[in-house]
Amino acid sequence: MHVICARDQLAEAMGLVSSIVNQRSTNPITQNVLLVADKKGLEIRATDLDLSLKRTLSEVDTKKPGKCLVQASLVGGLLKDIRSDTVEFTADGSTVELKAGRDRFELTSADPEEFPKLPEVDAKTELTIKGQDFVNAIRRVGRSIAQEKGRYALNGVLVEPRKNAVEFCGTDGRRLGYTKLGAKCKELDYQVIVPAKGYNLISKVIGGNEDDVSIRLSENRIVALVDGTEVGTLLVEGQFPDYRAVIPGDLDKQLTVNLEDFRLALNKARHLTSVESQAVRLEISKGELTLRSRSPSQGQAEVKVEIDYNGDDVAIGFDPQYIL
Repeated sequence: MHVICARDQLAEAMGLVSSIVNQRSTNPITQNVLLVADKKGLEIRATDLDLSLKRTLSEVDTKKPGKCLVQASLVGGLLKDIRSDTVEFTADGSTVELKAGRDRFELTSADPEEFPKLPEVDAKTELTIKGQDFVNAIRRVGRSIAQEKGRYALNGVLVEPRKNAVEFCGTDGRRLGYTKLGAKCKELDYQVIVPAKGYNLISKVIGGNEDDVSIRLSENRIVALVDGTEVGTLLVEGQFPDYRAVIPGDLDKQLTVNLEDFRLALNKARHLTSVESQAVRLEISKGELTLRSRSPSQGQAEVKVEIDYNGDDVAIGFDPQYIL
């Protein structure tokens, strides 16, 4: 293999794969990335056997097609210090030569045939959705998923394709986040639960992309296709609870409050909560929200915020960490 590529493109790609490569993996081969050069460009592949990423670089001059393995952390570190506009890889047996300007590095390499084959996805449905909308939706509900290991289905976000829409839900059993977006898709007869590390990587790849992206769903994987990059993850096993059963259907009261004012008020009130009772009481009345908290050893707080509300008076208590 002999290929010349743009350093900045390669450095960006290596930054993405660093999110996957685990230096403490029991499978040393997955500490490497596979470089595959052909007439179409240079393809970079990485996997930890759960997550997978494949990115194609376009600014490439392929002198000789082929493939090689390079250590992800080593090449990533070199690229941070290299200032040449281009880098050149030449692979011959167990050695990969990297040239950049007047610098030359000989890197020990393993057999590329030992690198795990990235899984093919037998997509049961495909979502076409605005990239930034997908990222925002999954991040909103992702805040509510269980952080404790071993909660299985609750350690991920449920993604439910419906006719012309997709619904997202996350819960830890105490709080629940839900949102819905319009999308081109069809319904599935099984659950799609995306693990946190999976949707974090997908979100990182999508970034601030405002264009449509393609999300493919199979029975055990979700794969996103974004601007020459294919990123996927294994789904979480288990049965997500029937969240619709706990969402009240008779919500007849609604208020509007300035987000920053509400956040600051909650933070003020939470300073005077106790370890035994971290609740903040919200008293809602016409035009005003009063937040109260009490700590036996420190005192009590009363914080008021202007709101837009004309309904009956209501009082309810929350642990502020579930709202902030």
